[in-house]
Amino acid sequence: MDGVKQLTDVIQVCTDGSQLSEKGVDTAVELAKSLNLPLLGMTAVSGSSVGTGLENEDPKTQARLKYISDAAQAAGVQCELVAEHCAAPWQGILAVAQRYDARFIVMASRGLGSLGSLILGSETQKVLASADRPVLVIR
Repeated sequence: MDGVKQLTDVIQVCTDGSQLSEKGVDTAVELAKSLNLPLLGMTAVSGSSVGTGLENEDPKTQARLKYISDAAQAAGVQCELVAEHCAAPWQGILAVAQRYDARFIVMASRGLGSLGSLILGSETQKVLASADRPVLVIR
């Protein structure tokens, strides 16, 4: 982002690199295209940043974000990427949404426990409980 104008009023999509989060990315790209909004792809990274710029992120983080970039480019959707270093993923997701004024957040959630269809993952629950904007949960 060095020297680049930061996008605002975006659809934010979160990825952890899982197959389910890729489904969330695909959904977010379709929404961004249909609403003619830019896409903000983000992933939460534990710990402190090792430097500025995505080129300083580890290969797994870069690969997660590349999936978003490739999907957006294929659909002709403007996209910016963020690797958010944070203590907890839900905190990073909300910090990015606030900073970029995301219109809404798209994230995937796996069901947990024997009532998997009724119980969302803990990070998703925390985002839903704390978000000041709509959250679209992909299952």
